[in-house]
Amino acid sequence: MGSSPPPDFEDARARLMRRAIWLPLLLVALAHANAVFGTFVWDDHSLIEEQALVRVLAPLPDYFTRMFWSDSMSVSSGYYRPLVTLGYAVEYALWGGAAEGFHLTNLLLHLGVVAWVFLLCRRGGASPLGAAVGAAAFGLFPRLTESVAWISGRTDVLAAFFMLAALLVYQSTQARRRWLSGGLLLLGLLCKEVAVAGILGLAVWELRAVRARERTGGQALRNLLPMAVALAAYAVLRLNALRSDVRALDGGVSAGLSLGERALAALAAVGHYAVMMVDALRPRLQMGVVGEAPLPWVLLGATVLVAGVLLAWRWGGRLSALSQAALASGALALALVLHLIPLGIHTLASDRFLYVPVAMLAIALAAPIEHAARARPKFAGAVAGGVLVAFAGATHLRNRDWMDEMRLWRVAERVSGPEDAFIQQQLGGLYMNVHRYDDALVHLQNSVRTQSRLTGAKGYNNLALCLTKLGRHEEAITLFEEMVKQQPGYHRGHLNLAMTLARAGRFDAALLRLQELQALTPGDTVIPELRALFERARDTVAKLPTKRPGGEEPAAVAEARARMYQELGAPHEAATSWEAVLSAPDATPEQRMHAVGFLVFEGNLGRARAALDGMRRAQPGDERLILLEEALASRSSLDLSRME
Repeated sequence: MGSSPPPDFEDARARLMRRAIWLPLLLVALAHANAVFGTFVWDDHSLIEEQALVRVLAPLPDYFTRMFWSDSMSVSSGYYRPLVTLGYAVEYALWGGAAEGFHLTNLLLHLGVVAWVFLLCRRGGASPLGAAVGAAAFGLFPRLTESVAWISGRTDVLAAFFMLAALLVYQSTQARRRWLSGGLLLLGLLCKEVAVAGILGLAVWELRAVRARERTGGQALRNLLPMAVALAAYAVLRLNALRSDVRALDGGVSAGLSLGERALAALAAVGHYAVMMVDALRPRLQMGVVGEAPLPWVLLGATVLVAGVLLAWRWGGRLSALSQAALASGALALALVLHLIPLGIHTLASDRFLYVPVAMLAIALAAPIEHAARARPKFAGAVAGGVLVAFAGATHLRNRDWMDEMRLWRVAERVSGPEDAFIQQQLGGLYMNVHRYDDALVHLQNSVRTQSRLTGAKGYNNLALCLTKLGRHEEAITLFEEMVKQQPGYHRGHLNLAMTLARAGRFDAALLRLQELQALTPGDTVIPELRALFERARDTVAKLPTKRPGGEEPAAVAEARARMYQELGAPHEAATSWEAVLSAPDATPEQRMHAVGFLVFEGNLGRARAALDGMRRAQPGDERLILLEEALASRSSLDLSRME
């Protein structure tokens, strides 16, 4: 006959259960700890390093009157996330622009969301241990690594943080808490549009109460009034910012799809997301391409959708009000990225879009799964432990990919294959950033050969830029002209075309292009600067003696020509002129050093190495050569993507 556990054992067990929230927080912190040492990658450069509103704190209203991507030379994405940009700006000042600080903030926000998931699982009926397992499964889910380890992936984390906080504080019988919930939802909307899913969740919650005759329909509408006010306030702020945005609105790559094509794309996306949930241990940047909806994926998506509807009809009534609200919120969060409406992305499905749906799924199913697991507790415990260990290991390993940008895209290329146009564009961009244009050209040419029909003219932008950097200006001009013809509102395309005309020596045509663009955008401050640049370059060319093919130039003439090309952003011609400086008998040591410096930072790697070796022989004691050696080694080491 068994005996009861001693009282001290029961007390210890009770204390452990009360502190169960620390289990998921500790596991998630350990699994994601290495992400804190990451760098800026991908969109981080545009959204943080290159954005004036982030690098220098601006007056508060400025953050609420601009769209998310505030680059005046590109089309508008239509995204409005002012709190994210404001947060970046505060952190930039706080951390001095160090990426580690931003990564730490991402991890802390994710831990906050994990805590909210735990508390909501408890409210949904899960025990402390069941809620801890549910919150840990969410926090360690490998496909959510993108949202945590990538600084720009913070949008989903912030939106979830405020949205779940709104669900936690909501209390239908207390007006103060209802309005606090509405305020939190507004904050979530100002981080990302997906927070609107929280409003649907609360509406389902209230509808359940009406059906249970706990309150009337009028009372439910009164309770939801703060949510309506939050949505209206968000709409006003967003429309005001959009009205102030002088750029043409980019409808997104899916804007070219017909309604029927969008429906097929949505079904294919549902199929991809279903596979991503099952295949959780192998996160990747994207699955599928907009405009391509293979029949197997469409059929799988249709099957999953029908099965989901049948399950909801058969078993949905047995779920608690909170579980129903969570499932509705998760479904809406996923529906927003199924391309039923045009989106500014070319990817059919992406890991980061699972952040809110997975959180809501954990909240909805923690209690029901725990209840079912009580029939075989030891087996359920072993399965839960194995899943959490596997999730933690996969997440920790995936974080390593996000710590190095070249590694990230090389892994993506290995997984998706060299035919993925988007990945090829990113690899080409990395080589462009370090002025390795020959290497960049290979990837950029691959990208335009394999791109989908909906990638559009922007798919040729980097290719054209690379061609003009290599001195192949006429080819670049042809591409830019086609680009601006297809997208007349693409401001950057017009400016790039004018710059390329100037680099080709066609200054009158470049100035005429600027004049036409000035008439379309009279308030543009970039155009006058470019006009002055082109006029200076034209005057310089007129004053310099005509360059004779194969003939030597005085060092001063070659230097003037090189500096003019540098100012125009024409590295091919500038490198040729600096090499002329190196070969000029009358070149001074300082002129030679400037020439070698340019070749090291922007010239061909082989020629830069030869020039640096020659300079070392000529001026062996110059300490500046050590810095140039390090810079050249850095450019050359980009291929070492640390794939171990």
